[in-house]
Amino acid sequence: MEWLQLTKEQSSEAFVEFCSSGTVDCPESYSEIQKDIQELFVATLSELNIDAEQISQNAYKVDYLFGLKLYELLNNRYNMTVRMAATEGIWLFLSVKVVPDLIALRYGTDHPDRFWKKPKRLWLRVLWWYIHLSWQGDYESTKDVLKDNSTDEILQLVDRCGRDGYRVDFCRELMKKFSELNPEQRKQTKIFRKMMVLNTAKVQTVEPSLVDGGESAYVDDLRDYFGYTWK
Repeated sequence: MEWLQLTKEQSSEAFVEFCSSGTVDCPESYSEIQKDIQELFVATLSELNIDAEQISQNAYKVDYLFGLKLYELLNNRYNMTVRMAATEGIWLFLSVKVVPDLIALRYGTDHPDRFWKKPKRLWLRVLWWYIHLSWQGDYESTKDVLKDNSTDEILQLVDRCGRDGYRVDFCRELMKKFSELNPEQRKQTKIFRKMMVLNTAKVQTVEPSLVDGGESAYVDDLRDYFGYTWK
């Protein structure tokens, strides 16, 4: 797959054109991947037994299920790598030239941040990284870990990259152990946000992989600081 890219200026222009015309200006070389992504989106809605009008009421379920499907598609069929996934221009192209209609179904067109304006908020990019940072080795295991989360967990995990990039092993251990917390307790206490804020402060002086017991013990320490227990 030869990944095409856009600049932010080009993306802005393409977004304006999409909003005014309502048509997707996808190049022929991307027609196959466009079709594949669209089919996955339809499959996601079918799996949830909802239609387009019900997406906003099922936002997180759409995000994580479609994200899982998108992650496997891009990686397995189109050879997406971490380096490519870190390239802003690739996501800009996919967002405004390939499937802006799907992003519009999820957010409407009054959220340009999700199409082009803020690279860290591009919907497709966010979904890929959310799944990558949560990956438990296979589709079903990752799905099980993520099923009780919310859009806030997506935001907190993906937005907090850090100066040296993501600590992938730590993130995956965190997501696995976080899934062991009672779902109601999560909602009431906002524990994930608290743990991520604490982690942001701690990693200035502590490397999670180097503590006694590794990432697993480090995640337990984050939890213990707030006095919570796993299931």
